[in-house]
Amino acid sequence: MHAPKSLENVHSCENWLPRRVMSAWRIAGIIHGLEGWNEHECGPNTTNNIHKVWEATLRHGFQPLPL
Repeated sequence: MHAPKSLENVHSCENWLPRRVMSAWRIAGIIHGLEGWNEHECGPNTTNNIHKVWEATLRHGFQPLPL
């Protein structure tokens, strides 16, 4: 996904690439923190609603790559 222009100082290789493309797992961690979610990918408190995650990702300015 394309990272929003407002995203700075992430200190990852994706952040400083000119194309500003980030991996889904890194974006998921950022969204998890921004939203303040307590759910996790495993265990009793799992994130099961993919639509909730997708909407939050778009709301925070991440955009899918064109096919």
